[in-house]
Amino acid sequence: MTLRRETVEGGRYPVGMAHATKVTRSEVERRRAAAERMLGLFADVAPGVSLADELIADRRAEARAEDREAEEEARHLRGKH
Repeated sequence: MTLRRETVEGGRYPVGMAHATKVTRSEVERRRAAAERMLGLFADVAPGVSLADELIADRRAEARAEDREAEEEARHLRGKH
């Protein structure tokens, strides 16, 4: 079986590969303004609280609980032998 790599027309890189493009100053400013608008939309959700930090803390707590469950299961399985 032969794998066929599709490339960007006239190029040598696969279609799915990221490539750099030159962005104009006005495009950068437009994107920055859009990002600031998005931040403003969520400003009142949790003022003074880092939602990213809360998410990380929640995930770490879940991971600790999963570890405890795995340890209990392992102890249970060892006890059966």
